[in-house]
Amino acid sequence: NTDDFIALKKDINKAKDRLVLDFSYDMLLNLPDSIKTSGFSRGFNAYFTYDMVLGKSRFSIAPGIGIGNNNYFMKYAVSSDSIGTHFNKFSDGVDVKKSKIALSYIDIPLELRFRSKPNKKGSSWKLAAGIKAGMMIQNKWKYKGDDPYITDGGTVKFKKFDIENINKFIYGVMVIGGYGIVNLFAYYSLSDVFNDKGPSMTPLSFGISINGL
Repeated sequence: NTDDFIALKKDINKAKDRLVLDFSYDMLLNLPDSIKTSGFSRGFNAYFTYDMVLGKSRFSIAPGIGIGNNNYFMKYAVSSDSIGTHFNKFSDGVDVKKSKIALSYIDIPLELRFRSKPNKKGSSWKLAAGIKAGMMIQNKWKYKGDDPYITDGGTVKFKKFDIENINKFIYGVMVIGGYGIVNLFAYYSLSDVFNDKGPSMTPLSFGISINGL
């Protein structure tokens, strides 16, 4: 009846999953043997969503929009030529303080959510699955350490923007689950970082999602 539907919508609204903040550990799968990641690769996503309750059920559809950033630490020099984009090892003796590629996207997630009935404080169990597409807005190779191009060139720090042959559009699947505002999530990309002129790199991210704000 109408009262049950109003009560259900109030339950969904108590969850307040409007602003979602993801803190992730970023991995690259299917790498060629010549490339390995190093250090703690990490990412951050922030996006807004809006719940649309499906009938009188505890399921809802939640489209959203936001910004995502992924960082992959790897001790290689990034270069491109007519053949493609390459990750080359630094010469022996080059002290690398930091070397990473950073990718930023405008993200459009779409989740199918299920929530249990909330307790008196408004907290409930949540399980969600969905898809996420991203359009690249920036990419760069960031380096700090010994000059990799000049012997005894001292310590340098630079950023190289617009790495060639990176896919501008990505998409993948995700799952989220937890209780209250703290959830766990995982995202697996169905598209590679590079097109066929770059090395094979398939992103996988997982971590903590704060989505009760």
